[in-house]
Amino acid sequence: MTASPDRPGPPPTGPDQQFQAHVADGRLWLQTCQDCGSAIFMPRILCPHCHSLSLQWAPASGLGTVYTRSVLHRRPKPGDDRPTEHAIILVDLDEGPRIMSRLPDTPAADIRIGMRVRARIAGEDGARVVLFDPEESKT
Repeated sequence: MTASPDRPGPPPTGPDQQFQAHVADGRLWLQTCQDCGSAIFMPRILCPHCHSLSLQWAPASGLGTVYTRSVLHRRPKPGDDRPTEHAIILVDLDEGPRIMSRLPDTPAADIRIGMRVRARIAGEDGARVVLFDPEESKT
């Protein structure tokens, strides 16, 4: 069966379901390998580094650095006032893994590689996602 707007596809199971449950509760958690100590993202059943099955969930700091960005452009329709561009970013989390997301409140032209960012959970119940905001300089 294929996914459609009326039928978004099967619900996540296993580690994906656990990750989504953390996000639904407003938390960013990562799996951590108990054998080699690696933090892991995307959720999985074994460590991609040492192939251990000993994975545990741990809270992430939410801090990271923009690795790259790609700006997507949309053709505006008459009378449409939505932005015509937005950026997709890859963020290297301080714990090690890389995650894809967006900086929705930052113009695409202001997003720089190397920019420090902080994760936040946004959205309504049943549709929460991990987004990022620029991390204010602490100097």
